Amino acid sequence: MVDASKNTKTMPSSAFLIVNSELFPLEREVINVGRKLDNHIVIHDPRISRNHAQLRVMEGQFVILDLNSTGGTFVNNQRVTKSVLYSGDSISLAGVMLKFVQDAPKILTTALDRTGPLPPLGFEEPPTQIMNRSPQNPVE
Repeated sequence: MVDASKNTKTMPSSAFLIVNSELFPLEREVINVGRKLDNHIVIHDPRISRNHAQLRVMEGQFVILDLNSTGGTFVNNQRVTKSVLYSGDSISLAGVMLKFVQDAPKILTTALDRTGPLPPLGFEEPPTQIMNRSPQNPVE
C-alpha cells in the first residue's frame, strides 16, 4: 500500500528566491542554479560554478543541494551539501547572497482572516474582587 501523505511531488505554495533584488518564483519540482546558460536560474558571477546548486521539492518542502561547487553552498552561514529551506533563510552561493521566501499556506492565512473577538457569552459576570489579606488582619 502506498502512503499518499509522503508524496514527494507536492509543491510548496508561494515560494521564491530573491537574487540581486530580482524575484524568481519557484514553480518547478527541480530548479538548477548556476552560471551556465541552461540553468533555470542563471547568475552571472565568476564565483558561481557552472552547475552550482539545485533546489528540489522533497516531502512537500524545498531542499537545496550543493552540486560539488567550487565555492560552496551556505544556508544561514553554515556550509551545507543538502538542507531543508525555511522562509527567511539566507543562502550564499560562493559569496553571492540569495534569500528564500515562502508565504504562509493559503489555508493558514484563511484561518487567520476568520479570527476575531469572541462573541459575548450572553450573561454578565460580576468583576473579580481582589482583597488584601495580611497575616495581621485575616479575613474570615
